[in-house]
Amino acid sequence: MNLISIENILVRLGNKTIISEMSFDINSGEYFSIIGPNGAGKSTLLKSMCKIIDHTSGNIIISGSNIRSVPQKELAKQITYVTQTPILNDYSVHDFIMFSRYPYFSSFSSITAEDKRKVKESMEITDLLAFSERKLRTLSGGERQRVNIASALAQDTKIILFDEPGTFLDPFYDKQISTLIADINKNIGITVVNVTHNINNALLYSDRIAALKNSELKFLENTAEVRTDQISDLYDTDFIEIMHPVSNKRMIIKR
Repeated sequence: MNLISIENILVRLGNKTIISEMSFDINSGEYFSIIGPNGAGKSTLLKSMCKIIDHTSGNIIISGSNIRSVPQKELAKQITYVTQTPILNDYSVHDFIMFSRYPYFSSFSSITAEDKRKVKESMEITDLLAFSERKLRTLSGGERQRVNIASALAQDTKIILFDEPGTFLDPFYDKQISTLIADINKNIGITVVNVTHNINNALLYSDRIAALKNSELKFLENTAEVRTDQISDLYDTDFIEIMHPVSNKRMIIKR
């Protein structure tokens, strides 16, 4: 079942076309990766899907509704965006995650038992309960990214958009975050849309992979059907396919 439909969307910023009449669907419960070189429009596409950036023309349909007709606060109950920007402020981990419950707050209501339950649950999933009173500035990059993900979970949406979640992370935390995102998709059933530069993470975890280049959708394939020549054309670099010597899984690497 299609949860998200992108219908001929065009995004122009000033005189520059960032997304050029792109169309595709994303299924409910899918792990959907978006790859491509810098400047291809990947982050702009994500931001358009949650109305951080307005698309110029075309339609973005989420759960059957055109997002142009959905108030921002209501849209925030359906879809959330995890930025690649590090969190650097003096809020505690708990308070920062509680802020993500804002779509459910009203002018005259206080924090509810459900708000507290969702925040605690999200911290349990991301292994952050012991960090509850820690200030965000005191955390490592990997710990801050777990806070970002906990915040997205507490927002309680069907869809989470991840914008290069491994940026700024060392290999240990990159793997930890990648595994956490995959677990959220498989075990909770949240639809994941993940922009990544890590081709092999996309091959390992995704159901399908979309490739963007020069503002256009170059290919959209089931992960097992992605070919090395497609990746080579995408990045203008020669790639080859190998089998990982330990996991025996397919990898695509630069020649």
